[in-house]
Amino acid sequence: MSSTTLWDKFVSFMGGSVLTAIDEIQRLIPDSILFGTLFLYVLTNNISFGVFGIFIFEIMTSHKLISWVFSQTTGDSRPKIANECRVGFRTPRFDVGRILSIYNFPSEGVFSVSSMATYLGLAMGSFKETMVAMGSEWDSRFAVALGFILTFTTLFIIVRFMRGCDTFGEISIATILGILSGLLFYAINKAIFGQESMNFLGLPFLVQKDKEGSPIYVCSTDST
Repeated sequence: MSSTTLWDKFVSFMGGSVLTAIDEIQRLIPDSILFGTLFLYVLTNNISFGVFGIFIFEIMTSHKLISWVFSQTTGDSRPKIANECRVGFRTPRFDVGRILSIYNFPSEGVFSVSSMATYLGLAMGSFKETMVAMGSEWDSRFAVALGFILTFTTLFIIVRFMRGCDTFGEISIATILGILSGLLFYAINKAIFGQESMNFLGLPFLVQKDKEGSPIYVCSTDST
């Protein structure tokens, strides 16, 4: 009679509970990120999270519009999506009431993640000069953040493709449109809400004293 070893329990735990949890987390995007962002905005009153929540709503709405255009031009020819491939929170009783459940082409998950990756990458990039000026401890954070963004986006797309949820052509279309939507709404939100709305890390602004680029002096209040 064979006994279960510690390694067997570890493999079972990683292949069962952990992978199931990770799969459910990625499947809930973008709904989970929207509610999480709004929750952080309520807790911190940080305008960056509030504007990011607006951005997620914008890309969700734009995906509905894009899906409607595809449905009018090519027809609702896409096969019914498997339940495990459907992104966001499930509403089995009132599925008709879901905003994005009418037509899901191109891939809503890939479109949303590509848009958010573009938005966050641009937001971090707009403060790259500040992080460089703050020294070596901050200099590498932009590259690290960008690396994590690209890695997460790539893994998300690979998982969707390997599970047969999205085809290569659909992923390509969703990625391109997602990047374009991220660029568009980033520019719009930044123009409306200002640079501070992109400041997720609470970094200071670099302001030149004059056109010649004189050194910037940071002075603290006199505590004496």
